[in-house]
Amino acid sequence: MQLPVFQPMQFLSLTYWFGLTKTSPEETPMHYCRNTINILLAYLLIISLANGAQARTLSSPPPTKPFYFAVSAMTSPARTLAHFSELTTYLAAKLNRPVHLKQRRTYAEINDLLAQSRIQMAFTCTGGYIAGRRDFGLNILVVPVIKGNTFYRSYIVVRQKSSFKSLADLKGRVFAYADPLSLSGYIYPAARIRQLGYSAKKFFRHVFFTESHDKSIEAVATGIADGAAVDSLIFNALRAQAEPNAKRLKVIERSEKFGMPPVVVGPNIDHDFRYRLLKVMLNMSKNAAGRAVLKRLGMDRFVLPDHALYHSAFLLNKELE
Repeated sequence: MQLPVFQPMQFLSLTYWFGLTKTSPEETPMHYCRNTINILLAYLLIISLANGAQARTLSSPPPTKPFYFAVSAMTSPARTLAHFSELTTYLAAKLNRPVHLKQRRTYAEINDLLAQSRIQMAFTCTGGYIAGRRDFGLNILVVPVIKGNTFYRSYIVVRQKSSFKSLADLKGRVFAYADPLSLSGYIYPAARIRQLGYSAKKFFRHVFFTESHDKSIEAVATGIADGAAVDSLIFNALRAQAEPNAKRLKVIERSEKFGMPPVVVGPNIDHDFRYRLLKVMLNMSKNAAGRAVLKRLGMDRFVLPDHALYHSAFLLNKELE
């Protein structure tokens, strides 16, 4: 609120002109002075209150808009939350705003959140990125580097003591997929079956979706499934940790190299904020706090995307369309 500023004589003239201080025949000059002083005091009080309100407004910045990101079901929810909680804290400090992590069971749910701008960023799978790119213009922000690599593979896994030697040997058996949009957990094995001359819908006796790679590993290890297609990053990490279920399995087929599961942003993200977020992600490996978070995530650093990395995945996906 901005009030006009008058010189004292201007104010007296105005009050007189508008009849604010006119006296009746019975009023004395003393009455006139008293009325004028009262009006002046009232005006000064209004100015004081207005200035105080303005000062309070300036000293209380508007609430900062929260930042939401999501992590897809590469691993089970409990494992995912443990790995990404430190990243949430790190981003909140660097972006100077509240940061909230959302988890969803499927890659399709993650894409829905991005398409509707209910989240601004997501750690997704390569297949989820391909679908989002096609359906609503999903973009890659950065790509994780893991053990010096920006690629991964799909593994076909079976129990150590089984006699299966290739995917073809699993015909008529029970098979576990991870997610319908998962490149390593569904698209690759389905395309591979087609290359063998069969229909993916009829090749196995029974199939089911586990919604995470560690659950697929568990399904095979415990005998619920005869085989599964899993993310090499997840499988290798669990083997390195001597995780019991992973130790009970062997790899019978490895796919070609695919571009690393990327960090993506929705098409409607603010341009300036996207650039700010990009700098925060790229600089994580350059400070101690960021390196600690990356280590927790099993990543070396984040780099700018090389879209040629994803060419083979796009081609494979087209085989199923």
